[in-house]
Amino acid sequence: MLRISHCAICLFFFAASAQAEDAPPQAADILTAAVAQAAANGDARYAFSVDFWSEQNGDELALRLRFDPRKASGEQWSVLDASIDDLSKDQKKAFKQFQKSETPDEALVYDTLGDELGGVVLAEETEAVAVFVGPVVSDDMPEGVLEMTITLNKTDGFVSQIDVRSKKPFKPMPVAKIKSMTQNQTYAAPNDDGVALLQMSEGAANGKAMLKSFASHTRQTYFDIERIDPPASSGAGSKK
Repeated sequence: MLRISHCAICLFFFAASAQAEDAPPQAADILTAAVAQAAANGDARYAFSVDFWSEQNGDELALRLRFDPRKASGEQWSVLDASIDDLSKDQKKAFKQFQKSETPDEALVYDTLGDELGGVVLAEETEAVAVFVGPVVSDDMPEGVLEMTITLNKTDGFVSQIDVRSKKPFKPMPVAKIKSMTQNQTYAAPNDDGVALLQMSEGAANGKAMLKSFASHTRQTYFDIERIDPPASSGAGSKK
C-alpha cells in the first residue's frame, strides 16, 4: 500500500486552498449575488418616465408618461408633452389602462427573479458574460410553455437582460390562444446604490382572441428614474 506522509497531505491541502482563494467567482455565484442585491432593495419605490409604443394589427400608438407613487391614488400617472384632452381615443384608452396600475415600479427591479433560479442551467459563458436558461414557473401558465434566458454581466455583477419566449402555442384563457410570444427586458448597469434598473421592455405576440386573429408589438423605454424610499417609521409607500 502506498504511504503518503502527513506533511505531504498538509502541503496538498494548503495548495488546494490557495488555488480556491485565487479562483474567480463562479457564474452561478455572481448571479445569486446579483439577485440578492435586487431583493435587498425590493421595497424601494421609484418615480419614472416612460415612452410607450405599441402596434396592434398595423395600427401604431405612442404615449410619453410619468409615474410618481408619492401622488394620490388616481393621480400617480400623468401625460408628458401633451394634454389629456389632446389625446386620440386610442391614446386615452391606453392611458386609462396605465392608470389602473399603482405599483408599476415593481417591474423596474428583478427582485423576484430568485424564485426562478432553481430551474436554470448555465448554457454558455465567456470571460465577461454568462447565459442561463430555464423554464418560467407561473401559476397562470401551463407547465413547460415558457422558457427564460438570463444574460449575466459578470464584470459588473448584474443581470443585463431577461428574455422569455413561448416554446409552443398555449391558451392563457378559454377564449384566447397564443401562437407565439416573446418578452425581452434590458437592464442598465447598477446605479450608486448597486441596483440595476429596467431600461427597456419589449414584447410581441400573435394568435387568436374571441375568434379574431391578432398580432401585437409593444415597447416601453424608461428614463428619469428617481428612487423614493418609504419612511422608516411607517413603511408607507412600500410595494410589498
